Amino acid sequence: MNRFRAASLILPGHPLHGQPVDLLVHGNQLAGLEPVQGTLNTEAGDRDLGDAMAFAGWWDLQSDFRDPGTERAEGLAQGLTVAAQGGFAQVAPVASTRPCRDQPAEIQAIFLRGEQHVTGIIPVAALSAGREGSQLTEAHALVEAGAKAFSDDAPVRRPELLRRALEYHGSLGTPVFSEAHDPDFHSEGIMHEGTTSTQMGIPGLPEETETLRIRRDLDILRYSGGRLHIPVVTSASGIESIRAAKLEGLKVTCGTTVHHLRWTDEDLMGFNRDLKLSQPLRTGEDRSALREAALDGTLDVVVSDHRPRTPEEHDADFVVVTPGIAGLHAVGPVLWGALKEHGASDDDVATALSRLLSTGPRRVLGTEGTPENTVDSVTLFSPTNGALKSSSKAPNTVYSESTKGIRGRVVGVLTARGAHWN
Repeated sequence: MNRFRAASLILPGHPLHGQPVDLLVHGNQLAGLEPVQGTLNTEAGDRDLGDAMAFAGWWDLQSDFRDPGTERAEGLAQGLTVAAQGGFAQVAPVASTRPCRDQPAEIQAIFLRGEQHVTGIIPVAALSAGREGSQLTEAHALVEAGAKAFSDDAPVRRPELLRRALEYHGSLGTPVFSEAHDPDFHSEGIMHEGTTSTQMGIPGLPEETETLRIRRDLDILRYSGGRLHIPVVTSASGIESIRAAKLEGLKVTCGTTVHHLRWTDEDLMGFNRDLKLSQPLRTGEDRSALREAALDGTLDVVVSDHRPRTPEEHDADFVVVTPGIAGLHAVGPVLWGALKEHGASDDDVATALSRLLSTGPRRVLGTEGTPENTVDSVTLFSPTNGALKSSSKAPNTVYSESTKGIRGRVVGVLTARGAHWN
């Protein structure tokens, strides 16, 4: 048994929160953690991890490895390697594969395919059969197969489908994911509607495309009960609607992408195709509101929204290029840098990372058996800058150590399945 010494454990509620800890490692697997004891025996394999902070293993609730369907953009095995480089102990691949994940056999298959990797898989099943938005999937059978949440990776267009989904899944205890975007409002828009889109001559998506859908979904939740999760919020007004709903007592959770905490629509000037997103980057005021929500607890999670492109999808004009950023490897450093830029202290940023990447995703999923004082996986993050590694083969991998605002680096991740060190 070896001891790997971390500078501090960042897990509010744990008796060792804020203290240096020794990670107990047996055969390259995490076996537990203890208060610092004695001197490390480096000759026997003990390691001092310097200023690295230990977090309960990070979970990402929205990644797309394009598998099956467009495996050559990334693929599951390659994607899980990139996830480990990003410090993630678990990731939730989206259900919008081809075919989509709407059968129990597909849930079982993705579990089996991920068994040999350090990073585990959180199965998300399709909410509707074929993702067609007409008929609910057989949720009970999918839950028995291991599904933890339900999402079409798209807006739920029919109010009646969302109502029935919330009522049915409420009895199962599984959250329903509903994308906050109304595809029938400004359907031709491809970036935030504002000064920048006007200067570029690009059709815009006003914030109302998001807030109209958020308010509708909250009204349905208020009527039906259940648990609603809004995966990506991009606007200040959207955040305010959710904040008010939480104060009202509605069972709603929400997230945003790390990209929306880093960039704004102005970064698209010059037709920067690398930052084109399906849920668009908005103004500096919106970004500031999202950063504040990340610090005050309104945001429950931050996701990578990892969307690798093929070369053909990437090498196209701005108007037609496939949206998305392949940034799973960089979530921690981008998030740390964004919140520091907002003026938060190191302690507040560390606490926010713990909530948004560790405990928040577990709460969204209602995961049982993992109380806050139990650590079954560890992500190690250093606030000192260093190399930002990614094995992603996608051409839209935009983050590197030279990217503006990047702060810190992932040192490694330890799980019961093994370890990955950067």
